[in-house]
Amino acid sequence: MPPELGPSVHETLSDFEQSNIILVEWETPLLRRLGYPLAPKPDLVFLVPDEQLQVANDIAKARGLLNDNHPPSYLSELAGQGFRYVYGNPKRLLMLAPLSWTGIKKEELMAVAPSARQPSYTTWTVPLPVFCVAYLRIIMQESAGSRVRVMAIADLSSVIAYSMFDMGYEGDCMLGPEDVIDEGIEIQRHVEEDMAANKDALDMQNALNSIREWHFTEDAEWARGTLIQLVSGTLRYEDLPSNGRQGVMDEDE
Repeated sequence: MPPELGPSVHETLSDFEQSNIILVEWETPLLRRLGYPLAPKPDLVFLVPDEQLQVANDIAKARGLLNDNHPPSYLSELAGQGFRYVYGNPKRLLMLAPLSWTGIKKEELMAVAPSARQPSYTTWTVPLPVFCVAYLRIIMQESAGSRVRVMAIADLSSVIAYSMFDMGYEGDCMLGPEDVIDEGIEIQRHVEEDMAANKDALDMQNALNSIREWHFTEDAEWARGTLIQLVSGTLRYEDLPSNGRQGVMDEDE
């Protein structure tokens, strides 16, 4: 296990494993797995089934893990979900949030095998379609303009962009004022712009086709049309329904 976790966290995670506590990676670790190139953080953020959450909290406290007035920075903290524990120097966080907050079902999860860079306890991860639906739920249950909603929109839109579109820049360096007089460079610039536009259109079509082929549970099928509208640009994230306000959403044709 990574040494920076400290003995109390090692022991807590070991106790979780022995008690069959289901740990589902969430926030930064999950966003990175789904393709969003965030800087890695040493904090641990998990979803836990509701019926196991209090048991997990009791285990953590028995191992000496406690909360303090560390300012909130994660989505789960801002939403006031679950329990958090601060440990180590510099301070690091262990967050446990209820699975029900996201609407994710245990049968939608995928197990993650331990690796050389990952602790030996068993964790579960969230597939991209399930993640998208979960974040839509979080966005739509928050008030318009709330920090939680704004952060969730930023996370969802970034994961969709990086996982379904080529976010790299493949063109040449930008032209300087002295370059525009060169007719050859000007022609090349138009060719590259046309190629980029064609590639963007192909990426868009592939992304929409992927969403059309995703498997959703019956009670999450509603999200397919919403995601298609968001990805195609016919619906803005800001126009999604919010707590106390009905959004603008049409059925996908």
